[in-house]
Amino acid sequence: MPNNKNDNSGKKKLFLTDHKQKELEGFEEVLDLIDNNGVEVKTRKKEAQIEDYEIYDFLEKEVSRLEKLDQFFSVQMPLEKKYPQTKGLIQREMAELHLLKEEIIENSSESFSGLTHFLDHLIRSTR
Repeated sequence: MPNNKNDNSGKKKLFLTDHKQKELEGFEEVLDLIDNNGVEVKTRKKEAQIEDYEIYDFLEKEVSRLEKLDQFFSVQMPLEKKYPQTKGLIQREMAELHLLKEEIIENSSESFSGLTHFLDHLIRSTR
C-alpha cells in the first residue's frame, strides 16, 4: 500500500511498491496532470496538445501503412508466386509495342503524312 509523506515544499510524495509502479507504467503523463489534492486536473499547454495530436495522427497513418504491407505480404505475394503472370504480360506488351512501331513507320512513310508535311515546312522556312 502506498505511503504518503510530506516534504518541505508542502507537496505530498507518493511512494509506490514495484508492483504498483508496473501497473501504472505508461500512465505517467496522466498522473502528472493530477493536482496535489488529487481532484483537479491541470490544464495542458496548447503546444503539448498539438504535439499529442500530431503523434496520434502519425501513429494512425503508420498503422494503416503497416496493415497494407501485411495484406500485401500475406495475400498478394503468395498469389503472385502461385499464379505468376509477369512473363505473359511482358510478352503481350512487347507484341503490342511491335505493332505500334510498325503502324508509326507505315503512317510516317507516306508522302502526304503530317510528319512529312511538317518536316517539309520546317526545311523550307529555314532557307
